[in-house]
Amino acid sequence: MSRRQRVQSLRFRADQSGMLLAAANVPLTFQRTLMPRPTTDQAIVTGLSIASNHAFVSLIQETIQSAALVALRKTGQRADNVAWGRASVALDAVAIAAGIGMQRAFKQRDREPLPRAAARTSGYWLTMTGSAGAIIGGLQEAVGTFRRETPNTVPVVVPAAGVLAAALELRRRRAERLDADAPSDSAAVAPIKALGLGIGVAVGASTISLGERVLADRVARIAARLLPVSEEVALPLGHAVALLTLGSATRFLIEHVLGGIERKETSVEAAFDIPPPNPYVSGSVASGVSFDSLSKQGRRFVWTVTSPEKVREVMGEDVAVPPIRVYAGLASAETEEERVALVLDDLERTGAFERSWLLVASPTGTGYVNYAAVTALELLARGDCATVAMQYAARPSVLSLDRVHEGRAQARMLLDALQARLAGIPEAQRPKFVLFGESLGAWTSQDPFVDRGTQGLMDTGIDHAIWIGTPHFSKWKEQVLFDGRSDVDHGVVRVFSNINEWHALDPEERAGIRYLMITHHDDGVALFGPELMIQAPVWLGPPETRPSQVPKSMRWMPSTAFFQVLVDMKNSANVVPGRFAAKGHDYRADLLPFFNAALGFHATEAQLDAIAEWLELEELQRSEWITTHGATGKSLAATVIERALSDLHEQGLDRDDHLALIVQSVAEGEFGAGGGASIPIPEHLPPG
Repeated sequence: MSRRQRVQSLRFRADQSGMLLAAANVPLTFQRTLMPRPTTDQAIVTGLSIASNHAFVSLIQETIQSAALVALRKTGQRADNVAWGRASVALDAVAIAAGIGMQRAFKQRDREPLPRAAARTSGYWLTMTGSAGAIIGGLQEAVGTFRRETPNTVPVVVPAAGVLAAALELRRRRAERLDADAPSDSAAVAPIKALGLGIGVAVGASTISLGERVLADRVARIAARLLPVSEEVALPLGHAVALLTLGSATRFLIEHVLGGIERKETSVEAAFDIPPPNPYVSGSVASGVSFDSLSKQGRRFVWTVTSPEKVREVMGEDVAVPPIRVYAGLASAETEEERVALVLDDLERTGAFERSWLLVASPTGTGYVNYAAVTALELLARGDCATVAMQYAARPSVLSLDRVHEGRAQARMLLDALQARLAGIPEAQRPKFVLFGESLGAWTSQDPFVDRGTQGLMDTGIDHAIWIGTPHFSKWKEQVLFDGRSDVDHGVVRVFSNINEWHALDPEERAGIRYLMITHHDDGVALFGPELMIQAPVWLGPPETRPSQVPKSMRWMPSTAFFQVLVDMKNSANVVPGRFAAKGHDYRADLLPFFNAALGFHATEAQLDAIAEWLELEELQRSEWITTHGATGKSLAATVIERALSDLHEQGLDRDDHLALIVQSVAEGEFGAGGGASIPIPEHLPPG
């Protein structure tokens, strides 16, 4: 038998070992995690887990078996399939022992370096692979001897996987009893359908892996013909070329998709297709920032400013001034410096520095600024406030991670410019300087203070900061919460999961807090990180010490937990318009109580109830308006024209004639098409 044939027959055992662990792990993919998962999401988790576990174990088992073959040759023993298989089982036992030793030697420590975690997880995979290989090899030897067949070709994975999967499913169900008192998980998962779809996902992922292997083999074969090397030596080159090819194709696809998303986010939205007449917002006729350059989120932001009339109505008071909203989109100017200059000019024009509150809102990846946060401030401040925001990306946050450095640079530039401007105002007349950021906006607005601690915020003159859903990746957050830095005053910064934790503090302690992060214990955005592949997170500690939002039955396993929390991150951002919640990545219900308490407004309970009711109603109305008026014929401009013509009709004027005259005037004056808009009298008809 040739070496290539031996390797091919050896893969049967490696593949069965991978299939054994992948199948046995399926029950764990159905465990309860941070967020409910619908059937499709469950299929993605199960499929990716099957594919990755199979790939890891098969690759490691192939390596163990190759080492066994080399060892046999060095000892001069005959390397037939039987001897080779038994030597592989012996090395599987060595792998089990070595893996256990590595896990014990690199036992997890608090805030350990990632290389230590990687070494421990490598030991885990060695142990799992050795165990799977030993089980498959042992069963093959036993069945092969009984049937007098070649052991390496005996398919024993199905019964072995069935037994292990059943045992682990029973274990999962026993563990779920720990969450018997937890709120019901509303996920409607169809297990059989999810498993079927998951197998489809696994097949798709495995097909890509197989394609990479085939391409690598062909490249290695060509290289062996052109270069003085064997195919085995050229195989790493083949894998490198194959991965480069797949990477280039993936990059092209991603850029194509992202380009489409960016065009959608910057295009004019029919529901907000004309500039607002309010001079206190950017994009108006009085503003130096063009309305067309604001992007979809920017146009929504300036149009939805709270009116003084609504402030008086909701707050039940007669005092109110027009709130100010200033915004610059990516297309508003070529450079960050020019965009900062634009927003400063608009702040000066609107009199923003004469207001009592100045809020800098760092948007999410699309340029979105949380309406509930800004509107809550406008109502609590009775309109005596200004909000400024600048767009730094035009994609959803999860696709804008490569724009964080731009957001950081722009935020730093804007904050420095505002600090310089505020320094020229007497302290008694200076507005309170507040920094706000959500999700990616929290990260980009914290980044300017990396290696500066809380002192950096104080030096910039920021009186208060409120961040919601800070991503796991924020380096500043890690520094101020866990590093013993001299520039961090732990009395001024704190993390809260809900407003009850704020009220539970001593009044004197609350008074000293200036900068706070609101982070839910079940927010996948705040908890997800690549470290989940190699390290059990702190929040999955002993079940009795976990917050109530983290299931006590949830277990960490490399790859599986990574995919589960990745899906949790997506699902934690699901919100229902007009129904505020304080769960996952939805912080709408937290904003009003924290803005009121942390900024010291002291609104009455009746006013807080009225504000909360209006915030939900406003969001619902806005959502319904965007849905209803998303088409061109029902756009904001079309609706305005229809309302104007209706008013003409009520005044006794012929609205159709008036509209025809307007259309003809515009067409003739703007693009020389007056003839197309004229309504001539047909010659064969008498006048009139």
